[in-house]
Amino acid sequence: MDFLNGAELSQGGCCIFALTSRDRNGSANILLSIAHLPNRFNALESVGAVVTEYGVAYLEGRTIRERAQALIDIAHPDDRASLVQEAKEKKILYLDQIFLEESARLYPADITATYAVKGDLSIRFRAIKPSDEEGMRHLFYRFSDEMVYYRYFHSVSSMPHAIVQEYVNVDWNQVISIVGLVGEEGKGRIIAEARFIIIPSSPFAEIVFVVDEAYQGFGIASFLYKMLIRLAKEKGVKGFMAEVLFSNIGAMKIFRKGDLPVKARLETGFNRGKRTVKK
Repeated sequence: MDFLNGAELSQGGCCIFALTSRDRNGSANILLSIAHLPNRFNALESVGAVVTEYGVAYLEGRTIRERAQALIDIAHPDDRASLVQEAKEKKILYLDQIFLEESARLYPADITATYAVKGDLSIRFRAIKPSDEEGMRHLFYRFSDEMVYYRYFHSVSSMPHAIVQEYVNVDWNQVISIVGLVGEEGKGRIIAEARFIIIPSSPFAEIVFVVDEAYQGFGIASFLYKMLIRLAKEKGVKGFMAEVLFSNIGAMKIFRKGDLPVKARLETGFNRGKRTVKK
């Protein structure tokens, strides 16, 4: 306990538990409960982060549901479906919680980047995770009414669990989604999200992105746009399509200042644009 207290009391200290997602016998190390096991560590509030070969689950300051989602994210992919089901039965997760089993094996952990804005401000980018549900919900509630209209083309007053979970649980065969975070690792917040969705039976993908209004004007959207272009080429996508309100001048500037040729036409107040990824 002295060791743990020292980590907690030191400036920037954090207690980290590192383990493999499965033991030598192939049994899961991430479990719904360890109440039946001997030699338990009971000071759960002292656990700042848990690390496996599948990532890091930051637990400090999170609710039980958020902790469960974070730990499931770093469990072995073959164990996650059962963990989700068990957590539903114990009412730790919502009964309608989505889990895309195939996507658990396809998570693109190699999608990472850092963008220095100015001074000591930097943005960390990675692929979205199911445990980002609350972070994406908080991002939405920081939007102004104008920003909401630019993104959804109509007024949206709330963002319930049922909708947000569909957004953060993506099919990596069809969708690439990147989030941008600021702040201390594990305690930061999502300030941007961009994605493209491959259109069935088409060489094109639909592109959408949002940036927290407090961080607009720093080139974050342009940086995300370039990331999506690179990732789209790797997927064999030939171009992007997007619907943009005519009054959304900022979005049109990003597209026109990009490295791709742009074609746009006005339809009932919308700019329907097409950007070619590969000539």
